Amino acid sequence: MGLYTPPWRALCRLEHVCPSRVRIWRTRTVRRGGGTEQEGAPSVTDKDSTWLRGDNYRTRLWTSPGVRDKLSGYQTRALCCCTHRRQGASTDCGRVLQGTACGHVRVLRRSISDTSCSRTRPPWNVMFFGTDDFALECLKILDKSRKCSKTQEEVVGRLEVVSLPSLLPKGLPVANYASDKGIPFHEWPDIGACDHFDVGVVASFGRLLSEDLILKFPYGILNVHPSLLPRWRGPAPLIHTVLNGDETTGVTIMQIRPKRFDVGPIVMQEAFPVPPKCTSKELEAVLSKQGAEMLISVFKDLPERLRTVVEQPREGVTFAPKISAATSCIRWSEQTPEQIIRLERAIGFAMPLQAVWNGAPIKLLDFVEVPDFLITSDFPRFPGSIQYLSASQIIAVCCKDGWVGIRSIKLRKKMSAKDFYNGYLHPWFVKTTDIPLEECRFYTLHLPPKSKNPKRRSVSNIGC
Repeated sequence: MGLYTPPWRALCRLEHVCPSRVRIWRTRTVRRGGGTEQEGAPSVTDKDSTWLRGDNYRTRLWTSPGVRDKLSGYQTRALCCCTHRRQGASTDCGRVLQGTACGHVRVLRRSISDTSCSRTRPPWNVMFFGTDDFALECLKILDKSRKCSKTQEEVVGRLEVVSLPSLLPKGLPVANYASDKGIPFHEWPDIGACDHFDVGVVASFGRLLSEDLILKFPYGILNVHPSLLPRWRGPAPLIHTVLNGDETTGVTIMQIRPKRFDVGPIVMQEAFPVPPKCTSKELEAVLSKQGAEMLISVFKDLPERLRTVVEQPREGVTFAPKISAATSCIRWSEQTPEQIIRLERAIGFAMPLQAVWNGAPIKLLDFVEVPDFLITSDFPRFPGSIQYLSASQIIAVCCKDGWVGIRSIKLRKKMSAKDFYNGYLHPWFVKTTDIPLEECRFYTLHLPPKSKNPKRRSVSNIGC
């Protein structure tokens, strides 16, 4: 099984049989590390257990008094010879081993007494799971770390890549890099054999990894996450960091746990200030480099890093769900100028902000701040009202608590604010089309719910 066993695993050797009995011949707690001594580790007295009888059988772990306190901070494991049919570890096992009840039976079918222990120092054999530009930076530094000069320590030995199937002709950045550099590549879910790898690395992968897969890596699987967990758990932490105006963010390297995203113990975490007025793509470029450097730092002393992991705090948990097209629809009566500009910085790289003009959807680009004194005092101030500022050649749109400026617009084709004014807002155009001035404004685009057979989307002028 190797040197490291994540704390959520049930730590017993057993013979799995069908009869509804649990019989323990002998139980003992030993130091992890292939039987080698750890400096300063406490000694633990072996105890013989009894045969448990009755209808409901439970596994009991007998140790000397205060063993949990003695083992605190040390990597330990328990060796048991028993039969077992329960779906979870007993209260006693969980109490001593600090709560190891996840998938007990399936995990225990694999013995931890395997003598083929993993290596204890670099270079590590690594399997990398990733897709996008954030993951690409981690892959690049891992690839570079296996080609070090004689004066530098080689951190990575064998390296293979797993990525998702691409829906785009140009492919995914991680898959393209692996192909260009000749790195062995697998397309999820066909990842081949994982028996000869020491550790896995996940960055922007977007798929839950099964417990069976995690168990194949002696040192587990690490996740490089661009936020200060437990803040912004989920697939879009960078977008929500910018969207909410966070002043501080960071990178967290954590251990993967099955069945849930971003809940594992923290291996390493560093905070970084958010650059002022940055977009989510600009923030991604900064944090991807920081995360890659942190990953190499962890790999240089991996066993020790894993001995000092810290569980995530229960306070301050926030979630960063995926962004839908509905998020790009500006709500003029509800969002302030600052919120609209942050929204454009957060998601503008993926989808432009949208509104409705004269019954047709319109895309709004290049948002800027507009001082209130530039707006004509007697101009109508309905949510979505439009005023052209000739001095700065921008269109000012009324929203909650102020005005926001727009430099370019895309209706049928992209045009500047000046061209949009001349074509749709000029007094001559308004006069010839008999459109009241108060109706020359943007409305909120209301997108229908997604369906399996999507039809042409409807446009609604109701509400602002």
